[in-house]
Amino acid sequence: MCCITRKYSQQVTLFWGYYKLATIQTITPMKRTILFIIFAMILTFLSCKESRKRKTTEIISSENVVPVEEFLFSTLISKNGKIVLEEYHNGKTKDSLCDVQSLTKGLMSILIGIAIDKAYIKHIDEPIENYFPDEFKNLTDKKKSNITIRHLLNQSSGLSWKGYLEHEAWLNSEDPISFVLNKNLENSPGEKYNYNSGATHLLSVIISRVTGMTTLDFANKFLFNDLHITSVDWQKRNKGYYDGSGLGLKMKPIDLMKLGQLLEKNGIWNGKQLVSKEWVQKLFSENEKYATEWGLRNSKHGFCWYHSELKGNKIDYGMGYGGQFIIMIPDKELIIVTTQNHDTPNGIEQQIKFLNGKLAKLIKKYGS
Repeated sequence: MCCITRKYSQQVTLFWGYYKLATIQTITPMKRTILFIIFAMILTFLSCKESRKRKTTEIISSENVVPVEEFLFSTLISKNGKIVLEEYHNGKTKDSLCDVQSLTKGLMSILIGIAIDKAYIKHIDEPIENYFPDEFKNLTDKKKSNITIRHLLNQSSGLSWKGYLEHEAWLNSEDPISFVLNKNLENSPGEKYNYNSGATHLLSVIISRVTGMTTLDFANKFLFNDLHITSVDWQKRNKGYYDGSGLGLKMKPIDLMKLGQLLEKNGIWNGKQLVSKEWVQKLFSENEKYATEWGLRNSKHGFCWYHSELKGNKIDYGMGYGGQFIIMIPDKELIIVTTQNHDTPNGIEQQIKFLNGKLAKLIKKYGS
């Protein structure tokens, strides 16, 4: 480890963290020990490589990485509002429910917009303390009262979050809400981007508390029913709220495509405005976006969605660990949805391999 540059070391740590995060709910103690040994061997190998000065992104996106197709579950493409490609791989079918990972966060953002449209929530600059009065009574740092819904959406709450180690403890905590709110405030709210899955779970709690419905019931009533999304598998966290973090939602790929098409149409589905045009435009505007190390190069994040450019094409996309994507190329009226097997040691490689290689080929083939 001592021979690895600091930047490279951080990337390796992040890779291992995402792999643990993807398997945290099913891994056995024996497997965990074996994986730790393997990881230690990998570190030893990497530290002695003569090519250690190469950028991590160059290594990850090289042609030596296992082909995307080996882990691909589905590829769906919509052009001008019509499905032009629908393929399923590796034993999956159109009826298979796929773990969407952090695409859950993008869904939470849509649901928050609907809650604002329906006047359940006044506005995104409302302090979250209004929705967590009992929890805030026990907090000593009064600056946390400045955290708003906007900050949760933008991953800029300022609350400390240390990746997979934090997430494992959070999953096992008796009170996931207080676990997040009790974290130290490392930055002023809104000041800095810091990926925090526990914070986006609070969005699900807010929806339930302000509407008197579960997040799933709210989604069914105001979104899923109109989109004819009839089959989802959504887990609850401790305290009984549906997961908003990205570790508990399975959907059909075709239903992910419907979400992309809804956003492409500025929130309209079959002539009905399901989420306001103003909210959709807020999700994808150039304003209020934070630089992020994840996704396409030079990506920015805001309101739980990502934004970048690829070969001159503006790209708006949602992303989940291991290669779960809803990708919109508005200038070409093109939407690409993929689901992949996240339960592998190659999740980050799969993700970046697709973005840096296969995506451009799909845009070229179907975008003309």
